[in-house]
Amino acid sequence: MIEFTSKSKYVIAALWDFLTSKTGAFIIGVSAIAVGWYQFYISRPILKYDTETLNFISSQNENDYKVQVKGKEYKDLYQTRVYLYNVGASALSGSDVSKPGHDPIRLVVPKEAGMVHYTLDNTATTDAITAKINPVNDELVLDFDYLNPDYQIAVSVLHENPSDDIKITGSALNVNEITREWNDKDLKFWGLWGLGLLYFILVAVYIFHHRDRKFFHWLENMKK
Repeated sequence: MIEFTSKSKYVIAALWDFLTSKTGAFIIGVSAIAVGWYQFYISRPILKYDTETLNFISSQNENDYKVQVKGKEYKDLYQTRVYLYNVGASALSGSDVSKPGHDPIRLVVPKEAGMVHYTLDNTATTDAITAKINPVNDELVLDFDYLNPDYQIAVSVLHENPSDDIKITGSALNVNEITREWNDKDLKFWGLWGLGLLYFILVAVYIFHHRDRKFFHWLENMKK
């Protein structure tokens, strides 16, 4: 049988008072909502995209090589690699993607970029994926069998002018939007620190307003 000392009784009583207070109930409620939202959010297929661009060749440099695409020589050319990721916990089947004419998953390259060539980049696409690019009405539709969690598809685009507007868009079952990828570690870091700071402030305010309780007198006596 566990016997509680007077000090432990004070601690338990103070903890109970805190948990049953409005502040404690608020913290518990916010924590439950945050955990529930995260579990619901991550349980679905979640599509993100990212891009990286390099100046493939520039007329401002003294180049010892030439670049020809389909027989035409280019003195200024940019290469943008576009990645499509599934960062959720469920796989996305290609049969669940919106069909052409509706809202298919597609690569959007603005006309001002001056696209010269595109290709599925097999060096950066997950080996287990069967994928291809289907040009449909001036759109580059991505066709794939399955996009499992942590799998990615990469497309390489050559274009004459720099552009920050090359992106992937579209929808599928349980996927309403494809957004640019954020660093997941940074997102979790700032989210946890934000909640931690909120909880710290709430607990500090609670202690300030209840500093006349016996438990806090006991804490002061312990410091002496």
